[in-house]
Amino acid sequence: MKEQFLWGSATAAYQCEGAWNLDGKGANVWDEFCHSEKNVKGITGDVSCDFYHHYKEDIRMMAESGQNTYRFSISWSRIFPKDDHVVNEVGFKFYDDVLTECEKYGIVPNVTLVHYDLPDYIGAKGGWLYEHVADEFAFYAKTVFEYFGNRIPYYVTINEPTHNAQCNYLTGNYPPNEQNPQHFVECIYRMVICTAKAIQEFRKLNLTSKIGLVHASCSADIFVDSEEYRSAQKYAEWFINGCVLDPAIKGAYDPDMIQKIKDSGIDLSFVKEEELALCKDNTIDFLGQNAYCRNVVKPYTSGETQVTVNNSGQGPAREGKIIKGWFESDYNESMVLNKWGREIYPKCIYDCLIRRKQEYGDIPIYITECGHGAYDTPDQNGYVEDDDRIQFLNDFIYWTLKAKDEGVDVRGFYVWSTMDLYSWINGYQKRYGLVRVGYDDSNLRRIPKKSYYWYKDFIERRKELDA
Repeated sequence: MKEQFLWGSATAAYQCEGAWNLDGKGANVWDEFCHSEKNVKGITGDVSCDFYHHYKEDIRMMAESGQNTYRFSISWSRIFPKDDHVVNEVGFKFYDDVLTECEKYGIVPNVTLVHYDLPDYIGAKGGWLYEHVADEFAFYAKTVFEYFGNRIPYYVTINEPTHNAQCNYLTGNYPPNEQNPQHFVECIYRMVICTAKAIQEFRKLNLTSKIGLVHASCSADIFVDSEEYRSAQKYAEWFINGCVLDPAIKGAYDPDMIQKIKDSGIDLSFVKEEELALCKDNTIDFLGQNAYCRNVVKPYTSGETQVTVNNSGQGPAREGKIIKGWFESDYNESMVLNKWGREIYPKCIYDCLIRRKQEYGDIPIYITECGHGAYDTPDQNGYVEDDDRIQFLNDFIYWTLKAKDEGVDVRGFYVWSTMDLYSWINGYQKRYGLVRVGYDDSNLRRIPKKSYYWYKDFIERRKELDA
């Protein structure tokens, strides 16, 4: 029987659940950050869209739009509230209820174990830099695997290691809010080992489910075809992709990349050969590829390592990187930007998928996030005609299916996001949802946007074509 293509949408625990301290849940690093003086905006995810109490409504609306899969994450601190390995059974019951609701409508769950929200007791020990974080993560993962087993057909270890590490330790806009290239490299390494140790526990259970990783970056592009530019492209590929995907898919790091890191003055004394050996036998079953934009680069010219983002949605500030001795971002006047300085270039998803096949063969790939953040403007009834989002999704899906038609093993597509939610330090004005959430409404009213109905019609047409 032909495997159904998965059409769905995605959320993450801290961004949508709310109920930050209810039913025994412990604090995570985002709770700690948002309740501290470091959060200069004063905006938190304490309530957000309150998926914790609205999950039945939200999942029903997914089903009514024809979606057959839902990607969400589990809050580690809802399962283990304290640093004592004692399970919070009420926390498990919430996710048990979410899965039951998915099963009711035939919605396939795709579940991530950590989507940025480490428990605060791990954060207090150094977060991703904590020497024993992989052991703690493996224990948590094993507990989840044993509890849910094959009820979850797709497990994801960690969401976006490279982007998470950049925000934590290069941009410095996510907790612990540092700008430290040494810590960035160590963070990436610890996440890679966390994934390998979790997969090791997963394999012991002989489940029929699959386990993967969700990666953030598309491929690196250049505007000039020269040896110097191609070297910058290679370094960018190492920086944004190879540092995670090589060990996760191939089971080992590129030794040339390791030498380049050493030549950059990074101390790799934290690397252990016995940990690297775990990667060889514990590779992922599938890749979750998040796709928003391409990475255009040129040879490094000058300046210290710096990653720039625009979290205000105001002004012309572009996203960009300077990685000392490696590469820096390139631009031209033809690039179309959204209000947050991110380029809109739909073909990037096709280029990325083709390169993934060239580099990693026929690994199954799911587009686990793709979406358009905007200042949505509702009418008097709360309805949003988000034609810009529809155009964005239509174009990205077109290029995804083109790659699939050309032989890339693409098996699913998830819109980011199911409903409006907390967009990290962008707060609540930057909206991604197919469904509008009325944050000023005491009931957090859900109102489907035009894109919701467009997606519903699109899925219906695809089902007819694929029948």
